[in-house]
Amino acid sequence: METISEALTLKEEGKVNEAVQLLKSYVAEAEDAERFDIAQLLHEWGLLNDARDVYEDMLLLYPDDDQIRLLLAEIYTDLGEDELVLETLGEIKEDSEFYTTALVQLADFYQSQGLFEVAEQKLKEAKSIDSEEPIIDLALAELAFSNGEYQKSIPFYKKVDKEAPSIDVVNIKERLAESLSSVGDWEEALNYFELIELETPDQLFKYGYTAYQIERFDICTKVWDQLIDLDPEYTSVYPMLARAFYEEGALQEAFDTTVQGINKDEHNNELYLLAAQYALKLNKQEEAVTYLQEALAIDPAYEDGVELLLNIYFENEQYEQAKDLVDQLMSYEGYPVVLNWRAAQVYNELEQFDLAKKHFEQAELTYREEPDFLKEYGMFLVEEGDLQKALKLLNAYLTIIPDDEEVQEFIMRMQEQ
Repeated sequence: METISEALTLKEEGKVNEAVQLLKSYVAEAEDAERFDIAQLLHEWGLLNDARDVYEDMLLLYPDDDQIRLLLAEIYTDLGEDELVLETLGEIKEDSEFYTTALVQLADFYQSQGLFEVAEQKLKEAKSIDSEEPIIDLALAELAFSNGEYQKSIPFYKKVDKEAPSIDVVNIKERLAESLSSVGDWEEALNYFELIELETPDQLFKYGYTAYQIERFDICTKVWDQLIDLDPEYTSVYPMLARAFYEEGALQEAFDTTVQGINKDEHNNELYLLAAQYALKLNKQEEAVTYLQEALAIDPAYEDGVELLLNIYFENEQYEQAKDLVDQLMSYEGYPVVLNWRAAQVYNELEQFDLAKKHFEQAELTYREEPDFLKEYGMFLVEEGDLQKALKLLNAYLTIIPDDEEVQEFIMRMQEQ
């Protein structure tokens, strides 16, 4: 053990090569227990082939030692020698005290190969042998979690958390928080999030997201502010934090957050839209228009941005600006189909009725079952004198909205004429 202690001292002093050479030169004369320790140290230090050599020599001396087989299988796994992994673990028989451990290790191997059903079979076999072993429950939980089967993972994690809370292979409470959140059990998930130490941006985001789902905006605004302080480049949080501030009634903070987010991610259309919406509520219409124009410069097919900007123009009777916008956006391939309808409205307001009719006809291909469109187009055709088609559209509208007495009476008057 003196030589091993000397090697550890050399390693602590940063003399790794000297430490390794000392162990390798000593291993041939070392006692069995020392050789075992040397192999483990070499493995820990990442010297897989050197550790492998020691274990393989030991297995020749002790062919019935299944613990050595387990350690060798770990090294073979790390080296990517799949056939040797299966061969070595397959040599561990059912009557061995290490058989269940071998099954868990096999399950881990099959899981890494994407063979989830085979992995689960191995773990179920292990559990049938030792139903109280928490490592098996943890392995079943981890398998389900990695496969997105969060509901299945929860009872296993809870069992481990209750019966073996000292296991620290993974953070069990964090896994429970994420699993419960993923199945929509927000309240219980939040309880678990509150029990863990939140250190990373992802942890803070998930905690805030869970709080957001149950309208605990006081929590998510605080947590997401911490996230931004920790990592200002975590851009996906800005839209959600802005919404949380808005839900709390903190309109200025909501707007400021969108501006802050845009400065970090200038291609995020969602942030431009939110900035415009909050700017309107703050009576900053010019700023709202600017943000929407910037959003559409990035993506002319951004339908939500198109709709809001056109609504602003319509509310202010700025039909020429609306026309210019529609014409510009429709020059792009793949423009939002809603523009056919909006173009019809614009040209109708500008009393360019032929163009309005043309765009209504194009929009009909998309919106023939949309009640607002049917009513609007029908009324337009009445003004145009095309009563036959107008009646057809308005009757189609009534099949969807049968309680509209105004349209019912209008049709009756038309039919009496």
